[in-house]
Amino acid sequence: MHKLKSVAGVALALLAFTANAEDKITPKVTDALAFAPPGSVNFHGWIGEAMATCKTGRIFAQSLPDLINPFAVREEDRMWRGEFWGKWFTSVALAYRYDGDPKLRAILDEAVKGLIATQTPDGGITTYKAANEFTNWDTWGRKYTLLGLLAYHDLTGDAKALDAARKHADRVLSFFGPGKADIATNGWWTGMAASSIMEPMVLLHRRTGERRYLDFVKYIVRAWEGPKGPDLVRKALDGIAVFKMFPGPDPTKKGYMSWGSSKSYEMMSCYEGLVELHRVTGEPKYLEAARKVFANIRDTEITILGSGSSWERWCNGRMRQAEPLTEWMETCVTVTWMKFATQLLRLTGDPLYADEIERSALNSLLATQKDDGTWWSHFSALEGRREPAPEHCKMHQNCCVASGPRGLNLLPALAVMRGSSGPVVNFYEPATVKFEEAQLDIKSDYPRANVVDITVRPTAAKEFTLSLRIPAWSRATKLTVNGKTISDIKPGSYARLTRTWKNGDKVRLTLDFAVRCEKDPGGSGRVAITRGPVVFALDKRVTKPAAGNGVVVADASGVVKATVVKAKGVQMALDVPFDAAGKKMMLRFCDYASSGHTWKEDSTLRVWLPQPLDLFQPFAGIHVMKKE
Repeated sequence: MHKLKSVAGVALALLAFTANAEDKITPKVTDALAFAPPGSVNFHGWIGEAMATCKTGRIFAQSLPDLINPFAVREEDRMWRGEFWGKWFTSVALAYRYDGDPKLRAILDEAVKGLIATQTPDGGITTYKAANEFTNWDTWGRKYTLLGLLAYHDLTGDAKALDAARKHADRVLSFFGPGKADIATNGWWTGMAASSIMEPMVLLHRRTGERRYLDFVKYIVRAWEGPKGPDLVRKALDGIAVFKMFPGPDPTKKGYMSWGSSKSYEMMSCYEGLVELHRVTGEPKYLEAARKVFANIRDTEITILGSGSSWERWCNGRMRQAEPLTEWMETCVTVTWMKFATQLLRLTGDPLYADEIERSALNSLLATQKDDGTWWSHFSALEGRREPAPEHCKMHQNCCVASGPRGLNLLPALAVMRGSSGPVVNFYEPATVKFEEAQLDIKSDYPRANVVDITVRPTAAKEFTLSLRIPAWSRATKLTVNGKTISDIKPGSYARLTRTWKNGDKVRLTLDFAVRCEKDPGGSGRVAITRGPVVFALDKRVTKPAAGNGVVVADASGVVKATVVKAKGVQMALDVPFDAAGKKMMLRFCDYASSGHTWKEDSTLRVWLPQPLDLFQPFAGIHVMKKE
């Protein structure tokens, strides 16, 4: 059995993580932040509980033969069975990276052995029939297979996995390229699904030092500029909104609820690959394109819940989030948005990307996992009923059921990262963190309570910088070290504490958890309730009846004098002051992640509230279109 590496910043190919000690080349761009070393972060709170549930309910419960058999029989010609092994496998790799559980290691070993056994002499690992190779979703599926093989190699150093990855990639190179098939028009969504294979191709170049993989990725970017290519670099640099990057279908056409056809998931996957290409080449326009498109998605598409898309397409969603759109916020989109933000957080060290990851995780992502972890929902409705994801490809699987655990198990690697001068704390989940400089004991009831206590425990007095993320939403933050107040704390930045740290030094962070009544940016007049990073919703299980119409009571700045209370079956609940025709009462909300969690009519939910709100008005049901 190979030994699990403990080098800071070890790469997991799933997320295009930075190079580890196995890299054969030196990137031209150095990341500002690296992931916490494997096994260095142990969560004790809300996220940790969700991860444990996922591990038992989904990771351990998955049948390996069900995932591997499609590669052995190769009977597919149009569906996406090929993605499931890689998505699930990289989730397991992240979970193993977190806790080093030998049971997970045995599963990883068996999964790789079984997959490699299906590899044909030409190097191919696919679920598609020979006559249909590289059609429809085949190249997309090969991407996930390559990501999984690289993830295994990165964790274990296994040479066979890297050799299988090399042969698998070479089969792709034999089909696409100058004088061969055009990857920019291959498969679905203007070649974006196929083109996203650039991410693991860059990683393979870094692991092997072999130039042909880098040359192939450069070819993909050139191919985008072709007459039928997606032209993603130019469009981003020109400031074209993602909603307008591609012609949309007729908005009156039955079956299309989105006015755009820019496919969210596949597009962001391509920009992830572009960031990896920037690391290797140092080409500034690749980073500029990625940052511009990220900012555009954040400002025009991402809803209050930290995700976006309708019917899996960009739809100018930020301005339309109070509308009854269908297929709101696919879980695959949520996870890819988090991964895209992760790429830019690592590269730039800008804490605003961590703000976005936290918002997505605590709202859209946690909402979609079933309470027992066995399944996930496909979409995150802002109003209506949460629905279980439909089974895909005649398998007991679904693209979002496979994606959700990847986002969840990523979070420990981001919670406390390594900066150039010491640990960088991004998330305040209660945790024990072991870094080279010191152990950090993070005690909190975050995000229920706003006080975070960090005890610093170096083995001996040591000078380093401890950086703490001050969220942009925390408008009035207090920070003390051993009781002494630290001044000039700015929202949306890192508070950097450089000192000679001694065992038992105490840091206290008090965040601004004011409850706020947020107005719909689309101008509908509706409002939503937030507290720190958490969005709240009405839920039939917890909301008390009230007589007549009424409004949420807030001051001129939108601050609400609400009370945190306990309620059965939810993580958090708020009693919010409500004025019904002069009669004062309290209206009970729960955190969005807990809302709708019976997946039945008894937990119908609503985020955006009409003002005035008639609580006797039935919660509006949202028709969910079935994916074909």
